[in-house]
Amino acid sequence: MKSIKLTPQRKEQLTQLWHNYRDRVDSHQIKYISEELDSIASDWSRYKIKIQDETFNIDDYTNRINTDEDQMPGGYLCNFLERTTKTVLGSSKPAGSALAFGVKLNLNGSYSIGIKRPNETKETAIEVFDEEIKPLFEKVTLCTEPSHKADLFENSKYPSKQILRKLSVLDHLNDFLFMYSDESIDALHDEIIDSETATNLGKNHEVRQVLNETFKMPNDPVESVLLSKFMWNYVNAKVIADADSPNVILYGPPGTGKTYAVTQSLDFACKGDGSRYEFVQFHPSFTYEDFIEGIKPKGVTKDGNIKFELTDGIFKKFCKRAKQNPDVDYYFVIDEINRANLSSVFGETLLCLEKDYRHDVKTSDRIGLYKTQYSALIEDMIKDGAPEDLAYHYEDGNAYFGVPKNVFFIGMMNDVDKSIDAFDLALRRRFKWIRKDCNYDVIEQNTRFRNGDEFTNIEEYVKCCNTLNDYISKELNLGKSYEFGHSFFMKMGSISKLKQISSKNLDELFNLHLRPTLKEYLRALYSESDLESKLDLALIKFKSPLKRNK
Repeated sequence: MKSIKLTPQRKEQLTQLWHNYRDRVDSHQIKYISEELDSIASDWSRYKIKIQDETFNIDDYTNRINTDEDQMPGGYLCNFLERTTKTVLGSSKPAGSALAFGVKLNLNGSYSIGIKRPNETKETAIEVFDEEIKPLFEKVTLCTEPSHKADLFENSKYPSKQILRKLSVLDHLNDFLFMYSDESIDALHDEIIDSETATNLGKNHEVRQVLNETFKMPNDPVESVLLSKFMWNYVNAKVIADADSPNVILYGPPGTGKTYAVTQSLDFACKGDGSRYEFVQFHPSFTYEDFIEGIKPKGVTKDGNIKFELTDGIFKKFCKRAKQNPDVDYYFVIDEINRANLSSVFGETLLCLEKDYRHDVKTSDRIGLYKTQYSALIEDMIKDGAPEDLAYHYEDGNAYFGVPKNVFFIGMMNDVDKSIDAFDLALRRRFKWIRKDCNYDVIEQNTRFRNGDEFTNIEEYVKCCNTLNDYISKELNLGKSYEFGHSFFMKMGSISKLKQISSKNLDELFNLHLRPTLKEYLRALYSESDLESKLDLALIKFKSPLKRNK
């Protein structure tokens, strides 16, 4: 028995999230995915024919010493499933190492059979392959019913279940999500469906059926790729602030995706409900009155005098909103948090942020409720007939402010703009600090040529980026805070006119986007004459891994 857990409201929220995600996909991405799927289908058919006519052998399965003209796609099946198909069908990388494939060719020509048998002969390896692996792969590829696939292998002794799951997905692109880990599928299944299904692939199939119906999915493999990416982002959205660390600061060099990461996570974590999070950007003139409460001009009276009113600041308004819905998490996000005078902006309410001094809305006690500098004024105004909701909390003639337990506070800052030392100790100890540095995997995986294709020498380009940052942080001795974030280097996608990144492309990226910023970093350390030589050397370092591709 199975039943769908999603309420009509949740279905509507999920559908809107999906449509928002789908609308951001451009035609270049669609073209790239379509071409990749066509290539994968053609390559997979070569393997499938060999598996089904029983000509599939150990050299087709595991890595081989010598290559030849008749080499199979990806070199061998495990590599084809794990790496060649991952850009559109997701990663099925096994836990541990390639030993999880059961049989693996070693560099010295011997074979490893699992972990405990590291130096076996090819004859022994073939025997294990023919008896334990080959028949299992035949059964999976011959099975035509998606819901029966899981029964064939989930309880088998084959260690790399992720590989078999992808093997099953290849023939049923519109019946599964391209996600292979137990954790992700279990989380989705628990949220969407109430059933007794125990296997990963069985749960995957049930979830996909519900999503097909909920989103009115067409029978289109390209849409299946996009849906799988969407659901992967959805289920893996981790908001960095939690009950144990409700106050978090993300810091690091510019361009490391701090704002992007928080925005993406909140969009999914809040299920598309924008009322549950608020973004604010601090600046030097931001005040306590803007943040908590204060007397501010509100128009002009009939006789021409400026009229003043007590108004709530943006954070107080947000806390009031969260207080009304204590069973749901709310997130208050401040970009460039170090640009304001923080002690002045927070004032006496800084204590309210403490994890142990938060206001528990569900109880009747006053723990977590405090008087502010305007509490007396609010109390007098309420006595004179003003509404009680002028206060965050009003009880026995007293006006209080507090931060609800369901409010999580996230700040972001580029520490190159202003040092963390700008935070006094009282502020610093109330936050969990998370550093974000340049992510070279993001550069490699997401820097695409303008038509959506991968660059042919993307790995060398990543080495160039790493080399430049090492020069800045180590040789120039500026430290990691002055390195360039990955978003700077991803601009290459709009610079290169060919699928191979050239030395001239690096010149253009450096001179237009990197040199001006690096020059400002170095200006205080070097004379004008030395400054240019350091910048020129930086460009030479940047280009050095790409010298052979002039």
